[in-house]
Amino acid sequence: MTIDFGRAMGDLFSTPKKWITILGMCVCSLIPVAGYMVMLGYLTRRFTRERQGHPPEDFEFGFFAEYLKIGLWPVLATLVLTCGLIPVAMAFVIPVALADPLMEKSPDLGGALIAGGVVLYLLSIALFTIVLYPVILRSALTMNFAAGFSWTFIRSFLAKVGLSLVGYFVILGLVSIPLILLGYLALLVGVYLAGVWIQFMQVHLVFQHYDLYLARGGEPVRINPEITKDYWGLPG
Repeated sequence: MTIDFGRAMGDLFSTPKKWITILGMCVCSLIPVAGYMVMLGYLTRRFTRERQGHPPEDFEFGFFAEYLKIGLWPVLATLVLTCGLIPVAMAFVIPVALADPLMEKSPDLGGALIAGGVVLYLLSIALFTIVLYPVILRSALTMNFAAGFSWTFIRSFLAKVGLSLVGYFVILGLVSIPLILLGYLALLVGVYLAGVWIQFMQVHLVFQHYDLYLARGGEPVRINPEITKDYWGLPG
C-alpha cells in the first residue's frame, strides 16, 4: 500500500455533516488541554471505526465526554514524554551559555560550542517528534497510558515506517504555511479552520502509516473496545 496525502487533505470534507464536525473541532481548539483531548479522541474513534468497516463518523457534541475519555491517555503520555525531554534539551543549551564568555578570548571555540549546542538541541526535538507519534497512537488505541511506552512497538514502528512518516510530516509542514496565511487573511476566523484541518491531516497520516506498518508485517495493537462501541446502543 501507499500513503495517500490527497485523502488526508480531503477526508475532513467527506461526511454528510462536515460543517458540524469542523465547528465542533474548532470549538475544541479554543478549550485549553481538554479540547485537544476531545479532538484527538474523536479522530481516534473515527479512524479506528473506519478500519472496521464503519462509515466516517461526524463529530457529535453529545459525545464530548466519550471523546474526552479516549483522548485523555495519549495526551497524558505526551505530557510525560515532554517532561522527560525538557532536561535533555536544556542540557544541550549549556554549551551555548558557556560560549558567550569564550567569544572574546576564542571566537572559534565559542562559535563551535554555539553551533554544537544548537545542532544537539534540534536533534533532540526531532527525536522527540519521531518517537512521540507511535506513543500517541498506541496509548490512544489501547486507552492505556503505560502501553504507549512499549519500546518494542516504538522501535518496530519507526523501523518500518518512521522515515516515511517524517517525509510526509515535512510535506504537511510545507502545506500548513499557506493554509495558516490564508487563515489570517480571512479575518483570523480562518486560522481556526486551518488549525483543525492541519490537526486532522496529522492524525490521518499517522493512521495511514499504521496501516502501512501492518502491511509491512508489524504487530497489530489490541484496540480497546470502548473506542469502537456504538454510542447509540447498537453493536459496535
